[in-house]
Amino acid sequence: MTDKQTPRERQEAIKELLQKERLSDQKQIVTLLKKEYGIETNQAVVSRDLRRLRVVKKEMNQVMVYTLPTTDVVTEILKLAIVDIEHNEVMVVIKTHPGLADFVGDCLDQHADLDIIGSLAGENVVFVTPRSIKRIVETYQSICMMLHFKPEESAHV
Repeated sequence: MTDKQTPRERQEAIKELLQKERLSDQKQIVTLLKKEYGIETNQAVVSRDLRRLRVVKKEMNQVMVYTLPTTDVVTEILKLAIVDIEHNEVMVVIKTHPGLADFVGDCLDQHADLDIIGSLAGENVVFVTPRSIKRIVETYQSICMMLHFKPEESAHV
C-alpha cells in the first residue's frame, strides 16, 4: 500500500486482521496495520474505525477479543417489529407488534436525516410528525426505507 491510505482502505485492512487473528488490544491492531499493510496510524484513529465498523468485544476462551458484527441486531428487530406504515395529509402512523413501538420511535428520533420533528410511541403505535406536510409522501418513503418496510406498490402514493 502507499503511504497515504483512505479511511476505507484502513478499515478494510482492520476487517481482514480481525477475520484472521484474535486481537484484544488496539495497540496490537496499530502494530499489525503497520507490519502487514504498511499503514501508519494511531490508537485514536483505530478506535474510531472500530466504532464505525461496529466491532464489538466478545469473550473467547476467557479472553475479550474484537469481533466483526455478524448481524445488525437493530436492523433485524426493525424488520420484525413493523406491522404497517400509513400516512394521511399530516402524519405518518407506524403499527408495530406489541411492546416494540418505543424501540421504533427511538430509532426514528435518532436519525437526523429524516425530515421529521419527532415521534410519539405507545405500546404498538408510533405517531410521526413530519417537518412539513407538503413533503409527507417523501417523508413516508424515507421512513419506510429507514425501517426496511416495503409498502404495497399502489398504497399511499
